[in-house]
Amino acid sequence: MSFKETPFYTFAPPDITIVAKDQAFRVHDYVLSPQSEFFKTALQSETKEAYERCIKISEIQPNVMTEVLNWLYRAPLTSPLDTGDTAFSTSSVAKMKEILQAHEFLQIKGATREYCKFIEDELQKLGTDPTVRHPREDGNGTFLTFHRNYTSNIAELLNEIYRSGCTVSKEAIARLIATISYDNNGNECRLSRFATAVEKLQDPDGRFFRDISLALIALRMAR
Repeated sequence: MSFKETPFYTFAPPDITIVAKDQAFRVHDYVLSPQSEFFKTALQSETKEAYERCIKISEIQPNVMTEVLNWLYRAPLTSPLDTGDTAFSTSSVAKMKEILQAHEFLQIKGATREYCKFIEDELQKLGTDPTVRHPREDGNGTFLTFHRNYTSNIAELLNEIYRSGCTVSKEAIARLIATISYDNNGNECRLSRFATAVEKLQDPDGRFFRDISLALIALRMAR
């Protein structure tokens, strides 16, 4: 179901237009303004946008705007993350980050919690879901690999979640660190890459850094 099929949309005719890049969306002031400070300011002040009832937003791609509108109109959401062993691929994480950043740009509160749940669900699968690439011994004594690029992808995505005001559970963080640190050859190259990725974050969130540090300390103490 898209936002245009929801009761909020069909209740009354649309009265404003949003133009994201080159795509126009006909939407409702009574839905957007109460949930977004950006739209509230644009539509309820003496501006050209308020007079013309048209807001142009070049910073957000049309497909991302559709995701935002789906949340605002309470359409059922699906995870932007891929499933299985590509959940934290570069393209998958980029889609999620775009959506989170769009909600931040539009000053929409509440949406991040739902997207955080999608991330938490994928983290909880690490080391348990046989469809996910993780350090798990199979019947032949070989080990599946946790893709080396995923360490920095996950670090960036989790930091984005924390910056938005949300957190993930200590259990999910512990599972992540345990999965990354496991290496059949007895070294810690993946864990080192992850720690380096965290250190190189351009705008690290203090709570994220704290939770990761505590998980690393707990891991070392358990060994």
